[in-house]
Amino acid sequence: MASHARVASPTGPFRRDDKVRKRPEYLSIYKRAAPMYTARLVFYACPGAGSRRRLGCTVPKVVGDAVELNRLKRLIREAFRRTRERLPEGCVLVVNAKRSAAGMTLEDVLMHFLDVAGRLDREGFRTCGT
Repeated sequence: MASHARVASPTGPFRRDDKVRKRPEYLSIYKRAAPMYTARLVFYACPGAGSRRRLGCTVPKVVGDAVELNRLKRLIREAFRRTRERLPEGCVLVVNAKRSAAGMTLEDVLMHFLDVAGRLDREGFRTCGT
């Protein structure tokens, strides 16, 4: 067996259908959902069409160079993949990184995701008055 062979994940891979991809969809989520702040990340969660849980993430350039931006995006996707079963069914989640998110580890990101999953479980989806 080759050393680069993929190992099957118990929670499944992060597929193209799991992503929020288009700008109008991001804007719609920002308009409909109230932000949930954590120390280094901002989460926007709202119900989507269907039962699939989806993720969008944005990381501003102030976080670091391209290597750091891409690393943080990979960590966010992995944390979502590991915690998606704890999120409400049909949840569309957009994560915005703050400047202080530079240097986060997977454990840090997972902690933030678990916090938000708990909030959504207790409070449900919150919407702005707009």
